[in-house]
Order: sequence, then structure tokens, then C-alpha cells
Amino acid sequence: MKLPESIIITGANGHTAIRLVETLLKQDCHLLLLAHQRTDRIAILQEKHPKSCRLAMCDLTDLSATEAVLSDAVRQFGINPAGLVHTAAIRSYDAQPFSDSDPGIWKRVLADNVNMAYKILRGVTPGFIHNKQVKIVLFGSNVTRTGLPYGSAYAAAKAALANLVRSLAWETAEHNVQINMMSPAPIETALEEDYKGAYLKFRQEYFEVYKKSHPAHKLVHPDDIVNMIIPLLDLDSTSVSGEEIYVTGGVL
Repeated sequence: MKLPESIIITGANGHTAIRLVETLLKQDCHLLLLAHQRTDRIAILQEKHPKSCRLAMCDLTDLSATEAVLSDAVRQFGINPAGLVHTAAIRSYDAQPFSDSDPGIWKRVLADNVNMAYKILRGVTPGFIHNKQVKIVLFGSNVTRTGLPYGSAYAAAKAALANLVRSLAWETAEHNVQINMMSPAPIETALEEDYKGAYLKFRQEYFEVYKKSHPAHKLVHPDDIVNMIIPLLDLDSTSVSGEEIYVTGGVL
């Protein structure tokens, strides 16, 4: 297996993203980690891997800022990435039924999730097409086929990203770019570290419902997600593109 020498990871402070970072560092990859607000988990890895693990603060909802951050990182860090894993997302944090949803929150969750993907992809694509081969993985969710009660904006946004992946797979194929989407079921994480109040309760209840539907009554382990992403970054694989890959343990 041959991985890109340099890879960009968005939403890099998240639980699953950090697991991926740890795995890629063991493969001697150089990483540009993009974060917006929290960096506590990244900071620990930076101390251990100061030369291989670079951090840049970035608001992915701002195209010009995103492009500037990427340009500066390439110049300052000497990184010419050939890989991108986009994990950053905004949840439907009001957790309301569609009929009671706040129009402003609904619009923001839908628009920002789609626009963040658009802007990071717009930011990297010009540089990527000059590489010999590029690997891109977007984080989706199994809600693209199940829907998400009390989270319709998030579910709609992830469905939009799935179709964006299919479109870009066709557009960029001639440049040897492979882009795919990883869509997991609820992932086993310490929810209390990232959420609180009514939204934390919503997430906990949603996870419990999922576990009851799972034949082994468990959530998806972060390592299982990482182990599925790594092959999608393999430069020796040249035909897997435009796919949405579900990791649910068999739950439909």
C-alpha cells in the first residue's frame, strides 16, 4: 500500500479524525490539520510529531480564508498535498422536528455543511490536478439512506455531499483524482466531551435506538472507520471513485 506523502485533514480535532491522524503518522505521512475552534487533541499529537503534524486554523465557511490558509500552509510548511480527508461538519444542533425547526438554524446547518465541502474542495482542486494522483475522502453518514428524525437539515446536507462526490468523480477522473465518501452509522465516542444540554440528550437517545437495531447491539468503532479510509487513500488503487461506502454493521 502506498499512501500520499502529504494529506490534509479537516475537522482534525474530532475523535475519529484524531484516530486517523495517529494511524497516518505511523505510516510516515505529513499532515496538515485544519481546525476551527478546538485544538486540544491535536496539540497532544503536535508535541509528539512536530515535523510531521502541522496545524492551521481555518473557517471553512469562508472561501477566501480557506484558500489563503491552504496557500500559506503549502508555502510555510513545504507541503504539497495529494490527499484530503474532510471530516468537518455542523450538526442539527436544535434537534427539533421539521415542523418546529428554526428556519435560520435549518438553513445554516444545510448551507454550511454543503458550503464547507465546496470551499475546501475548491481550495485544493487547482493544486491537486497538477499531481500525478490524488485521493479525497469525504465523511458522510448513514442518514443519507435512513434519514434522521429531528435532524433533517444535517441529513439533507449529507445527501447533497454524496451527489457532489459522484459529480466530481466524473469531472476529475481525467486528472487521476479519486474521490469517495465514507458514510458510517453512529460512531462510538465520548459524547460528553463535545456536546451538552438538550443536544447531548438527543445524541445519547439516538445512539441507544441505533444500538437496539444492531445485531450485536453496539456502535461503530472509530478504528473500523479508519481501517476503511486507509484503503481509499491507497495510491495503488486507481478505479474506486464516486462511491458512497456505508459502515453500519449490516444495519439498513
